Amino acid sequence: MFENEALGLLVPLVVLVAASAVALLANLVDRRRPKRRTMNGLEPGIVLFTSQKCPGCDPVRDLLTEVLGPKGFREIKWTEEPQPFQTHKIDRVPTTAAVDSEGVGRVWEGMPSVRLLQKWKSFVYLG
Repeated sequence: MFENEALGLLVPLVVLVAASAVALLANLVDRRRPKRRTMNGLEPGIVLFTSQKCPGCDPVRDLLTEVLGPKGFREIKWTEEPQPFQTHKIDRVPTTAAVDSEGVGRVWEGMPSVRLLQKWKSFVYLG
């Protein structure tokens, strides 16, 4: 009888662990994709959201300069322009966004990959 009770407890436990693993994997995959967001009011192009005390902002700025050129993106600093952060719900820096001509943005938090930036460069057509 004890074996049946143990087996009865083991099955739900295995199901719970499997469901947790699937949820964790889905969350990790979702984090590695840019989020789509309406960003009306921003000119089309690539935008880097930064703040003064952001240790990760300099490396991202350097990468954007290397991949896109010094005029290939616009930087918005929290201390100088807080309104776009509030309007577009930017709550982490560095955040990079590619905004198309219809105001739809693809948003990436943290360090974007070179491949993603190259894709975005053609997506927003920076000329």
